[in-house]
Amino acid sequence: MTETKTRYHLIKDYCDTPLFFDDVQLLQIGRRYCEPTEIVAAHPHLNWFELTIVTRGKGVVINNGEQSPVNSGDIYVSFPCDVHEIRADKSSRLEYDFFSFYCEAEPFKSDLKKITQQYRGGDSRIIRDEKIADLIQNALTEFSTNNQPYSERVLLDIFHLVIAYLIRDLTSATQNTANVSEAEILCFQLMNYVDTHIYSIETLEELAPKFNYHYGYLSGLFKKTTGKTLSEYYHNRKMETAKALLLEKKKKIGEIAEMLHYSPYSFSKAFKAEYGVSPKDMQKNIQTDR
Repeated sequence: MTETKTRYHLIKDYCDTPLFFDDVQLLQIGRRYCEPTEIVAAHPHLNWFELTIVTRGKGVVINNGEQSPVNSGDIYVSFPCDVHEIRADKSSRLEYDFFSFYCEAEPFKSDLKKITQQYRGGDSRIIRDEKIADLIQNALTEFSTNNQPYSERVLLDIFHLVIAYLIRDLTSATQNTANVSEAEILCFQLMNYVDTHIYSIETLEELAPKFNYHYGYLSGLFKKTTGKTLSEYYHNRKMETAKALLLEKKKKIGEIAEMLHYSPYSFSKAFKAEYGVSPKDMQKNIQTDR
């Protein structure tokens, strides 16, 4: 694995210990420059949202396996539990600001939850809003200037405005559901629920009361509509998340297994069956490649 060519103009990382601004938890904020063809490796989210605000150049965001081209002015919205990768275009440097957050305030919290139920992935996650881009630039300036009066108050107001504009943008956007069957819509909702609850689902039977159908019906409908079983989809998403967590190297193998509701033995067995190497060997290979 080659060394990254990324240059950070600024990065504030609080993923392990979020920084609280009243009801807004800040996980990350910063500015990143990626050289042509550079790949920002797939990395997982826990319970936070993230905005990737492209300020220059173009590239591709790969989120849960779906590719979305992004250009200057685009804002890609990542949801809790997403696993996403960013690739700079071969012809130009990709520059973007990023902002990762979680908000406990109502009605923000409820509105954000509704949005995650309506949008799964792809180009529907891309918005364009200069107000949001300007606000995050202002927040970056505030972070780079020390000991300014009312700095926490200013940042809280900025974050509240960003979240409000984000909800407006995503709520007002219409998704094309023409010629989509009720079965396809239900399967979309099932995939969305799995995607955004990958760390909290213990058994797929939990979906039955959430959707007011017997699990057998949901499973059969999903297989008939998508060509794969719910169990296969859930397993694939857990393995994608596990691989991203391992590559990130922030958590121990046992912690990852517990997060995804495996015993250490069953996790190692499932991971090796999926990728051909054990979690331990994958981490060793990462160290060797560096």
